[in-house]
Amino acid sequence: MSKKVEADKRNPKKFQYEFFGPIGAAIIVVLTTTVVFGLYFGCNENGCPAHPQKILSMIQNAKFIDVYSFQLYLCWLGALILAWHFLPGEWVKGVPIDEKGTRLQYKMNGFATISLVLGIASGFIYMKGPECMELIWSRFLPLMTSAYVVSILISFYCYISSFIGQKHLAEGGNSGNLLYDWFIGRLLNPRIGNFDIKVFSELRPGLILWIVFDIAFACRQYVMLNGRITDSMVLVLVFHSWYVLDSFVCESAVLTTMDVTTDGFGYMLCFGDLVWVPFTYGLQARYLSYYPVDLGVGFTTAIIFLQLLGYYIFRGSNSQKNEFRNNPTDPSVKNLKYIQTKRGTRLLIDGWWGKSRHMNYFGDWLMAWAWCLPVGFGSAIPYFYVAYFAVLLLHRYGRDDHKCREKYGDDWKKYCQVVKYRIIPYIY
Repeated sequence: MSKKVEADKRNPKKFQYEFFGPIGAAIIVVLTTTVVFGLYFGCNENGCPAHPQKILSMIQNAKFIDVYSFQLYLCWLGALILAWHFLPGEWVKGVPIDEKGTRLQYKMNGFATISLVLGIASGFIYMKGPECMELIWSRFLPLMTSAYVVSILISFYCYISSFIGQKHLAEGGNSGNLLYDWFIGRLLNPRIGNFDIKVFSELRPGLILWIVFDIAFACRQYVMLNGRITDSMVLVLVFHSWYVLDSFVCESAVLTTMDVTTDGFGYMLCFGDLVWVPFTYGLQARYLSYYPVDLGVGFTTAIIFLQLLGYYIFRGSNSQKNEFRNNPTDPSVKNLKYIQTKRGTRLLIDGWWGKSRHMNYFGDWLMAWAWCLPVGFGSAIPYFYVAYFAVLLLHRYGRDDHKCREKYGDDWKKYCQVVKYRIIPYIY
């Protein structure tokens, strides 16, 4: 068989457009850009929502980017890459990416990286005082613009490099339309040597920066309140940090997600990882730095309970799925019921995954509520995350369901008859 035929077999051209094709991709690029910058100008010290005249005045006088902030962001990325290279970590094999069973290796040292970053930040605050974090909170907008520019540049690099040499392409990003393929991601595993750009971006720059911003805004509140931090800010900081640290403790679980196994790395994922996550997920901490809220014991206890419940469902279901895929003989999963598919794979219909097809989504959404409720009810804007996340999870479910119907055929229909609920047991 010729090399060309082998390449065509490995990188099939047949696909279906998602997001309504190139037009939908263009709309999403404009919409997401508008939202991420709109949240900054629409919710700040001038009001949440700010008056339209103040928004217009802010935009006219805003310094969207400067050389120092751009250099600062590049140093941030460079430091994380150096940490990936030098810090110790286990090399883990990912799932097979082709019919030959090729499995790429990934270095898992994210927890060491975030521990180093938080250690340095804590030491800096201890020696210089909370005021030192003004370097971060005062440059929120130019840092966001810098991350936005970098995400676009990386997206183009990955798109262009997908045409150089023999690469594994994402089926959904090999349409031949430049805009769509750049948006959705043509290259499945963009790499420089053993350095995987997609997996690195998935967890490192955005998630860690999210917590750094949270800490910076907590310091801002501390300064503004003359040495006090509200219970609401503590909850937000603890919940967000918990979520991110847990992601790094279970870092290898990302290798079985749709983002890594199926989706190409284009603007959609790159923008989401580098810009959307750190600059929108911390909206509650930014809001509380301007508008402090004291919750009291009762409300605080209720929110903590909701967070614990969501985490219990989220982590329990994800861990069970990951263990079943990677080590099905483990005592914790070996007795779980499943459907043996014609493809040779197995679909869980027991444990967490017998209650709904995406119990992890349900737990994740409950935690989203726990992150938003601490801001109180003075503004609806800080609840953007829980609304957006509901839409995101529903869309992810739809994409996953479509792919599984094509992949498993009648076996998926049988699975859906056994596991009837999509996300929320007995409701949806």
